[in-house]
Amino acid sequence: MGITLEDIAKLAGVNSSTVSRAISRPEKVKLTTRQKIEAIIDKMGYRPNFFAQGLVTGQTDSVGIITSIHANLYFIEIIETIEHLLAADGTYMYLCNCGNNIDMEKKYLDELMRRKIDGLFVIETPSLNTGQNLYNKNSFDCPVILINQHAKPYGDNYIVQCDQKPGIEEVFDEVKRNELYPFILLFPADKSYSYMIKEKLFDAWRLKNNLSKNQACCIRLKKLLEPNDEKSVWSSYEAVKELFSRFRPRSILAGNDLMAMGVLSAAQELGIAVPRDLSIAGVDNTLFARISFPTLSTIDLRMSEIGTKAAELYKTVKKEPLVKHEKVLMVPSLFCRRGTF
Repeated sequence: MGITLEDIAKLAGVNSSTVSRAISRPEKVKLTTRQKIEAIIDKMGYRPNFFAQGLVTGQTDSVGIITSIHANLYFIEIIETIEHLLAADGTYMYLCNCGNNIDMEKKYLDELMRRKIDGLFVIETPSLNTGQNLYNKNSFDCPVILINQHAKPYGDNYIVQCDQKPGIEEVFDEVKRNELYPFILLFPADKSYSYMIKEKLFDAWRLKNNLSKNQACCIRLKKLLEPNDEKSVWSSYEAVKELFSRFRPRSILAGNDLMAMGVLSAAQELGIAVPRDLSIAGVDNTLFARISFPTLSTIDLRMSEIGTKAAELYKTVKKEPLVKHEKVLMVPSLFCRRGTF
């Protein structure tokens, strides 16, 4: 059994409550006594029980993050930014990957609440994306920050979103300005809200400009059920090779950067000059877009800025709740025009 708080107290010649104060509220303990206790703690390698400490301070210096897919580079950059900014202030995180399993999401949520976390970040989980929002039906003892395209504030919840519209409309403007028809919007079979937003904007743009389906159309890849792993690259690659055998578009906006990489690979194999004969853009602005050859034009959903705003929002609301009209923070998307468009 490891060393206990009582052992530290005995070695320091003080009672255990003094040791507890020296750890949780050091300013309340005389300097010489505190230094003596700290020296013994360092020597003995004592690690306080943060659950017990949290009962005293009302804080555990911990937050939870529930997300659906850690392998998605979009999520990774947001998570890394939050972790970096909070760890600098002595706050650490539990990272929970529920996949696409709502039951697992519920279990993680219950466990994090049991651990008395100081704050919760929820990034594009299945309950948010299927309308079964777990965070609108429960009250929590800590601020909840939803990083999601379509969530709405409820109770103590806060929202950080990226507005996809500006970046997507920039791509549409490029297509129209340079007459890059036929134009294809390429999607997976996944019916997530993020893709629904893109399709809705596309339909409005096509209608406004009186474009026929021969000029602009949306194609869903039925074989692509999981759009955020390496399978999406190869599924897009195979689908586009088959498409090009019977139809040659002039420009393609893929649902994310991984799909766009598949399109680019197919075009290069078939000897199609990019961007002279085919313009390609993705969505997210992940690492893949920045290191591909040629570098991939993409809609920047500004992951680092979203993570920064989420972390800063947490630091603010931890001290004092915000009023309702301040509960939603928006980050506008941008079109990064690079070597493929």
